Amino acid sequence: MVIYTAWLVACWPGILGQDSLAILREVDTHREFQANKPAFWYMYVNWLYGTTGRVEVPIGFQMLVAALVCTRILSWLWAQHMRKSFAYCLFFVALAPSVVYYSSSLYSDGIYAVALSGMLFEIWRCWCLRIVDKAAALLLLITVPFALLARPNGILNLLPLLALAWILPRTQRVRWAIVVLPWCLIGLYGQFTYPYKNPIGTIFPLTLYETVGFLEHRPMGLWERNEPRVTPRTTEALTSSGKSLKQISQFYDHYYWDPLIFFTQGPALLTLSKDAKRVIVREFFKYNLWHNLPAFAASRINIFLYSALANGGIPDPTVAQYVLPQTKSVSTTNVVEWPTTPFLRDWFEFSMRYRALLWAPWVGIALILIGCRRLLRERQLSQIAIVGTYALQLAAVFTFSIAGEYRYLLAFFTAPLALLPALYHTTSRDV
Repeated sequence: MVIYTAWLVACWPGILGQDSLAILREVDTHREFQANKPAFWYMYVNWLYGTTGRVEVPIGFQMLVAALVCTRILSWLWAQHMRKSFAYCLFFVALAPSVVYYSSSLYSDGIYAVALSGMLFEIWRCWCLRIVDKAAALLLLITVPFALLARPNGILNLLPLLALAWILPRTQRVRWAIVVLPWCLIGLYGQFTYPYKNPIGTIFPLTLYETVGFLEHRPMGLWERNEPRVTPRTTEALTSSGKSLKQISQFYDHYYWDPLIFFTQGPALLTLSKDAKRVIVREFFKYNLWHNLPAFAASRINIFLYSALANGGIPDPTVAQYVLPQTKSVSTTNVVEWPTTPFLRDWFEFSMRYRALLWAPWVGIALILIGCRRLLRERQLSQIAIVGTYALQLAAVFTFSIAGEYRYLLAFFTAPLALLPALYHTTSRDV
C-alpha cells in the first residue's frame, strides 16, 4: 500500500486517458453522452466519482482492492514455502510498472486483471478444499464484481464460478450463493437500467474492421482467379452512408479500428443502418472471411503482437492535466510532492523504454500453454477451471481484438498470481 500510494501521489489524481474522459463525461452529463462501457463500470464510477466529484476516489478504491488481492496471494505463497513464486509475483507482477500503472488509472482493465487472478486463485483453493472459508468468501466478495462485470469479456469468467458451485457440497453452495448471486443480480440490474443507445457489440466491429482491411491497396494488383476480394453486397453496404471505398480505405489502420468510426473527418461507419450491418456480418462469414483467410490471420497476429509489446494505448501520466478541465471534477493534479515522486517517475520512464521486456505478458501466456499441456496429461478438474478460463480468454482476445491496446492483455500479465499456485503447489499442507 505504501508503494501504491507513493505512485498515486506521483501521478495524482491518477492516470487518465480518452476512455477515462468518456466515462467521466457520461457521469457528468447523466448519460446524455455515452461511453459504451459495461453498465457496472458506469455504476462504479458514478457511485464513487459522481457523488464526490473527485477522480482519485474510484482510483484509490481500486488500488486498495488490487493491493489486498496481491497481498492475499503473496502471503499464501510465503506460507506454503513457494519462495521463488513469491519473489516473482511480488517484484515482477504486484509491483510491476504495468500493474501499478493500470491499477492507478481510471480504466477498468487494471482492476479487472488483478481481480480475475484473485478470483481464480480463490476458486482453485475452494475447489481443492471443497469449502468456501471466510478468507475465500471475503476475497470473492471484492473480486467477483470486477472480474465478471468490469469488462465485456468478463461474462466468460462466470464459468469457473458455476463449476465451483457444481462440485461444492450443498451446505457450501449456500455460502457461494450469498457471495456471488447478489453481484449477478446487480449486473442484470445494470444491463436493464443503463442500456446504451448504440451498443457496439462484438461480432460487427470485427467483421467491419477486417472487411475494410481486405480492401487495402496492393501494388502488385494480383488476385486469385480474378475473383472479387469482397462480395458486391458488401461493397454496397459499406458505401451506403455515402462514403466511397477509397475514402473508407484512407482511414484503415493496421492496429486500430478507431479511425473508421470515431474520427470526425472519417467515414463514421458505426452509423451504418442495421440492414447494412447485417449484410456486412452475413457476407463476412459467407464469403469474405474464407476468401481472405491469410489476411485475416495476419491481422490477428499483427494486432496481438502490437498489444503484447506494449506499443499502444498507454497515456502519459501527465495527460490528467488536460483531461480534468474537460470534466466537472474538483480534482487537481500534483497536490503534494513526496521525496519518492522523482524516483518513481524516472522508473516509469525507464520501464517505458524497455516495455517490450518489462511489460510483455509472455510469462503468463507461457504458463497458460504449460497448463494446457499438463491438462491433456493429468486432467485435474481444479486446474481445468483455472487454466481453461485463461485459455478461453486468450483465444477470445486474440480472435476479437480490433485495437492494439496493451491493457487488453494485462490479465495474462497478472495470470501467474493464480497459475503458479494452481500448477506448482506440491506440499501436503492444506491450500
